[in-house]
Amino acid sequence: MKTGARQTARRAAGEGGVPVTDEVLLAAFAALTEEEREILGGKPLDMGRYQSDSASVVEGRKFLRQNRLITIRPHTRFVAFPPHRHDYVELMYMLTGQTVHEMESGETITLRAGEMIFINRTASHAIRACGQADVAVNFIVQPAFFDFALELVGADNALGRFLLDALRSGEASVPYLYFPVADIAGIQCLLRSILYGFVEEKNMRRQIPRIEMGLLFLHLLANSDRMRLSIAVRRWNHLAVDLLNDVFLHYRDFDLAAFAAARGVSVSYISRVCREATGQTCTLLLQQRRMEKARQLLTQTPMSIANVCAAVGYQNSSYFFRLFRQTYCISPKELRSSHRT
Repeated sequence: MKTGARQTARRAAGEGGVPVTDEVLLAAFAALTEEEREILGGKPLDMGRYQSDSASVVEGRKFLRQNRLITIRPHTRFVAFPPHRHDYVELMYMLTGQTVHEMESGETITLRAGEMIFINRTASHAIRACGQADVAVNFIVQPAFFDFALELVGADNALGRFLLDALRSGEASVPYLYFPVADIAGIQCLLRSILYGFVEEKNMRRQIPRIEMGLLFLHLLANSDRMRLSIAVRRWNHLAVDLLNDVFLHYRDFDLAAFAAARGVSVSYISRVCREATGQTCTLLLQQRRMEKARQLLTQTPMSIANVCAAVGYQNSSYFFRLFRQTYCISPKELRSSHRT
């Protein structure tokens, strides 16, 4: 945390119907930052703090220390943020007050005290200006951070699908997940624990936030009736989610004909559902999953390239090599060599 975020300045909580929030956290996140002082002094929002060019993409490296996958910062008040995307996953949690998010789909989401929203790295949104009493915390999270949480929650639900999309580079099928959970004590206590860990970072082991985030997702899934999905997700049907889950878990020996037969529908019907839900064919979906897994095995395990090829479901090594280079513009051997270097 920056020095400004650790200042002990306090402000009243509980005014105007806002629930009382832990004063230590308010002291850390409600204090004026250097950027906010400049804005109050008349300076416009400096997007150079957030991005290197005019592509409207906020860059995680502007905030993350080297080799770190997650950090937090107070949301900057007193100024509107124009439409932008991130190259990371953003989680915003409201301590007090509210923020208003305008999504590119035309949806408007008002995030109130105790609520949270996950915004995928490919989703564009704008944030209206908020006042001094509107205190929010931004979690800046690189996709790899969610690996442990993904193992815990699986991929047979909208939250799991969000995480899968966050790990991928294509257009996200789930632009955001909104959780109005201000009255669920277990989730609020866990979020405060996560925030305390960052405020007192000198006492925090690196694996603690990863485990706590995994527990947070389990709590959120236990209260999935509170989850609000974007209009894009509401167009899904259960068959599409079932297909995505099967491809994710059984990529090595996935068989489209067997999948369709087990559900009493035709292959052509499954193919149409897949294209409508994801914009991709079943073949391409399976290929992408296999390539993602191959890349992971090559960079994170000592498996031979031949064994990696078989592990992701390819018997023809030449075909595997061609697909891998087509996907990543590099051979499996070159990827492993560059990763070790």
